[in-house]
Amino acid sequence: MRHWRRAAALLLTLCMAASLLAGCGGDPNDEVKVSVVMTGGVTTVDPALATTPAERTAVLHLFDNLYRLTDEGAVSAAAQSCQQQDNEDGTQTYTFHLRADARWSDGTAVTAEDFVYAWRRLVSPETASPNASILSMVQGYEDAAAGDSEALGVAAEDERTFVVTLSAACPYFLESVCTAPATMPVQRAAVESGEDWAGSRTWFVGNGPFRRAGDWNDSQILTLVKQTDHYDARRTLPDRIEILFRSTAEAAKAAGRVDVVIGAAGEGGQSGGDPTVGVLLINQMATNMERDGLRQAMSLAIDRAAVVKAMADGDLIPAEGLVPHGIRTAEGGDFRQVNGAVIDNDPDTYQQRCQQAATLLREAGFTRPEVIASLGTVTLLHRSTPAQTTLARQLQQVWRDTLGIDVTLQSADEEEFDQLLHGGEFTLALTEITALYNDAAAYLDMWRSGNSCNYAQIGMNAYDILMRVAAASTSDEARDAYLKDAEGLLLDGANVVPLYGRQQPYQMAENVIGAVSDGLGAWYFGATRRLAK
Repeated sequence: MRHWRRAAALLLTLCMAASLLAGCGGDPNDEVKVSVVMTGGVTTVDPALATTPAERTAVLHLFDNLYRLTDEGAVSAAAQSCQQQDNEDGTQTYTFHLRADARWSDGTAVTAEDFVYAWRRLVSPETASPNASILSMVQGYEDAAAGDSEALGVAAEDERTFVVTLSAACPYFLESVCTAPATMPVQRAAVESGEDWAGSRTWFVGNGPFRRAGDWNDSQILTLVKQTDHYDARRTLPDRIEILFRSTAEAAKAAGRVDVVIGAAGEGGQSGGDPTVGVLLINQMATNMERDGLRQAMSLAIDRAAVVKAMADGDLIPAEGLVPHGIRTAEGGDFRQVNGAVIDNDPDTYQQRCQQAATLLREAGFTRPEVIASLGTVTLLHRSTPAQTTLARQLQQVWRDTLGIDVTLQSADEEEFDQLLHGGEFTLALTEITALYNDAAAYLDMWRSGNSCNYAQIGMNAYDILMRVAAASTSDEARDAYLKDAEGLLLDGANVVPLYGRQQPYQMAENVIGAVSDGLGAWYFGATRRLAK
């Protein structure tokens, strides 16, 4: 019976994939379709609450932000034009003029007040959005996040003029914040119509180039149909996008049989950006970790390839730096590719790195076992998940075998871990960092002195200066150079030790082009097309 069920499930998967094979075109009714199989699933399409790649992909189609990402960068969407003004007090003002033909799916006009409402709602503690800090550069953010939503520096000058004041220059604001799923506008009447407005066919209202069709209760498929009255309908190529949500194994089987597979790949597949980076934090306030040579030795002794292998996750790769692949430079390149690896993961040089680590340890004064023992109890805090437990044990063993340092493991559930991490009550800690916007600053800003996310309590004047100069730079080339130097300086101090990154496998069918990734795992298929053979 078990074999029969397995065969039936496989047959069903293949049949559903085959039903999508018409792909971009070829439909008897001349309807242009795009077939997508994606790992994960969608539990919400509320922009403020969408977090997974699948959820953010849905939001990119159902809503329109001020700008939209394309292969050529950010282009005008709900905003027809924008003016930027540098103010004498160091703040910046962006004035967006909304297009007159932007409409909600109920036919009403998209107004500046819709953006004001959405952005205030995003940062309000009542919303409890995990995406709220994407607006941290907006003036008044801290007060708004504390409960005074009207303190946020956003205003509707009139129905079609949306004004945003930033507390300081933010070079990535237009391209990364004003295109993001989290900052999409939402309609107050729809949101306040009921508890599950985003999941209700009756109350849902979007302003994007697609609407949701099909069975809204079916969590395995998302059907998107082009809004023919959308202002950009002529340039929106597919009439229908069918997204099937499948396991990694099932998605891999569909590779080459459908137009696009995201989250898995078969032969000929590619790897895209994912914002996740696993890191080891070394608390700068822990007196037994204050010597630079000790921290650097602990970093050098880590065999990141062995770490990834032990964690047994095919999407993980050894970290080459703190900024992962997929993150753009100001000049439009891939930050990691442009700047190269700043961490050596070559297995042929691992023993050499271990010898260098031992030398650094001796130079730091740890010349005998009894001196190393004087460190006292060195505790490694980690989440009590199988993957993080495996990682902690791997590091514990390598530090003992390579450096003679004994580390005690401290496992904690999610709530306790967050309390200890945020309170700085740790010596070493394993965690993951991610980005809400596509810019290297998303991985580097948090380590500035006084930043609320600087859990390692790092304080380096030179680093702070580099980050300030990068933010104020009017030259893309110069800004990229400052951020490169900042990453190098941060890793040299070894208070933040990158361990692994995550990649997103994907595969396009032959001749299919135009799918656009935001570099953080979400995709837009509105320009997807098939080239004639």
